[in-house]
Amino acid sequence: MLRITDARTGETVDAVRARRGLTRVEAHVAGDDLSALRVLLVADVLARALELGGTPVVTVADPPAGLRALADALGIRRAEGERGGAGPALHVVGTTGGTADGPVADGPVAGRSPSGGQASDGPPSDGPVPSDGPAPSDGPPSDGRAPSDENPAGRRPAVIPGLPDPEREGVRVEVAPVSGTADHALLRMILLATPRGHSLDLAAADLDGSRETLARWRKAVAGWATRPSRPVPEPVRQELRAAWEDDLDVPAVLAVLRRVEHAEDVPDGARFETYAYADRLLGLELTRDIGTQW
Repeated sequence: MLRITDARTGETVDAVRARRGLTRVEAHVAGDDLSALRVLLVADVLARALELGGTPVVTVADPPAGLRALADALGIRRAEGERGGAGPALHVVGTTGGTADGPVADGPVAGRSPSGGQASDGPPSDGPVPSDGPAPSDGPPSDGRAPSDENPAGRRPAVIPGLPDPEREGVRVEVAPVSGTADHALLRMILLATPRGHSLDLAAADLDGSRETLARWRKAVAGWATRPSRPVPEPVRQELRAAWEDDLDVPAVLAVLRRVEHAEDVPDGARFETYAYADRLLGLELTRDIGTQW
């Protein structure tokens, strides 16, 4: 069962109350920058994770046209339902504290490498970004929430248009901002490689490392596809599921793939099935080059 951090309480909770019940994944975006794109991407991966666990999902989002076009290029699913529909909701929202520096460009950039490492010219800002809720006062918090180490003032998160009162409905999943520009072809890989709660400065990204890893994996998958088929090893399947069911830890999923790539005890046919299985969550088109080079 997928468990996720509810940003309104800071506690880890079951993402859905009933695995077989219809769940809404609602992405809330107001802008058209990379921070908004990251919100859509997290909602997309969250929906994929729930479906892999057997939960029927309907996605809800209404991004601006320009952002929708970029989301299409990244393989982010389109909205399938309306706000306030049937079923419990998971609300994916961006935090304040940073925006993209400008439009997305197909130029050299940056971000974290798929291995989670950082470029040598300086690390990105990885600290959690606080909400810009109301300033603390001498009285009790307006939402009645007790102060904590993470939220010393007990403040309510910033109000987001279209987001219902989180005390009444659904789980709130927060996504930290992105700044900088990046090559469209690598955006999904770079964004997935950084925990969603960490701010991401693309000016510090290892673009070459991301490009090399993605190309190497696609080529390897195409080669493994020609070998005798083998199932995903059960320990590997469990490791993958444990990663994404633990607060949607996508960087940990990528780490499993890096290990399987060179694992001596995993046959090539099983490597292929492992990558194809993980890509149902990642959406990196790892099987894209099958049949193109043989």
